[in-house]
Amino acid sequence: MNIIFLDTAYTLKMARARALDQEFISRQCGDFFQHVWAINPIADLQDKTPLKFEGFKVDIVAFSENQTVIEGVTTYYKILKKIAPLNFIFSQLRLLIYTVKLARANKVNIICCTDPYFVGILGVLLKFFTKAKLVIWVFGNYDDIYESTGTLAMPRLFKRRWVEKFVERFVFKNSDLIAGGNHDCLQFVLNNGVPQEKTTLFPIGKLISRAHQIDPLARSSDIFFDGKKDVKVFIFIGRLLKLKFPDHAIFAFTEINKIYPDAELIMAGDGEMRSELLAICSDFGITTKVHFLGNLDQDKLSNLMACCFACLSPLSGRSLVEVTLAGLPVIAYDRDWQSDYLLASGAGTIVPFMDWKAMGAAAIDLLNSPDDAKVMSRRARKLGLEFTDLDTIYAHEKSQYSKLLA
Repeated sequence: MNIIFLDTAYTLKMARARALDQEFISRQCGDFFQHVWAINPIADLQDKTPLKFEGFKVDIVAFSENQTVIEGVTTYYKILKKIAPLNFIFSQLRLLIYTVKLARANKVNIICCTDPYFVGILGVLLKFFTKAKLVIWVFGNYDDIYESTGTLAMPRLFKRRWVEKFVERFVFKNSDLIAGGNHDCLQFVLNNGVPQEKTTLFPIGKLISRAHQIDPLARSSDIFFDGKKDVKVFIFIGRLLKLKFPDHAIFAFTEINKIYPDAELIMAGDGEMRSELLAICSDFGITTKVHFLGNLDQDKLSNLMACCFACLSPLSGRSLVEVTLAGLPVIAYDRDWQSDYLLASGAGTIVPFMDWKAMGAAAIDLLNSPDDAKVMSRRARKLGLEFTDLDTIYAHEKSQYSKLLA
């Protein structure tokens, strides 16, 4: 059993810098696949390396005995140096030819793509030339994101939502199995006309770094908390982008600050809104109480979370799992998969979408009710452990892959 895994979430350099090795390890599905070829077609853009025009070259790294990482670049041809879009298209077609030969030579059974747009198109072409089974793993409710924020799934590539929808339908139609990363993602797939028998759930719990499995009480205290023994610290984790509503976490914190002026907020993550968010903090006079720590590796993030009081989550992906593993109560918007994940277990409080005042009020209620916060903390930890149980996750994936190939 061999698989090609097409993904543009992280380059190997990014993953190692942030201790995200589990992102790659999980692709092996335990011991199911004899070998994994993990291919990132646009690694140079993500690593922000100088563009090279040296003809066809890929970086090939042995991640482990069972996994090879192959990273392509977006510009191969010097003759097309001044025509970037055409250079990109030809570069990706050249990488496709390379990948087809790789798949045929190694008898690849499965192709897995982590979006129904860019790598989804590459996946469909690979399927056509290799006859391998195509699996699309969907990580977002792209319709919902566009309706609420106007943000495209891949704005640099497609420019218009109707183009994305056309590509999405084409990729879904030509896939053999479509997996949602959570129930909300799965609903997005079903809402777009995919038959239920062609779908399944591959929880994102398998991607979570093992650093977050450590009991919160056994984690090291981060230097950030030196001298803050009695300070209640909230945390927001995510990219500082419009679609994640990081400004709402700060607005909610201003409500908390009115009642608990000693409280503080950590903003863990980076993005294009950072300057705007700093200006908001300045306007509200809370600059010394809101700490922008940027992108953090998983060990540091794990230690930080263990010392926090609660998480403010306007919209979170895998970080929602990480904070529950840290035993943090979560105050979250009724958005995306957050209600589905938190409510049944009692691991968090759900407030109406976009109502940051309600988020602040719910956080104040937790501060006023320490016993309730402790109960929620225990439930959060239990939920996180159940959601990241690798034996359960891998057993389901193996059954789905086996059924697909049968």
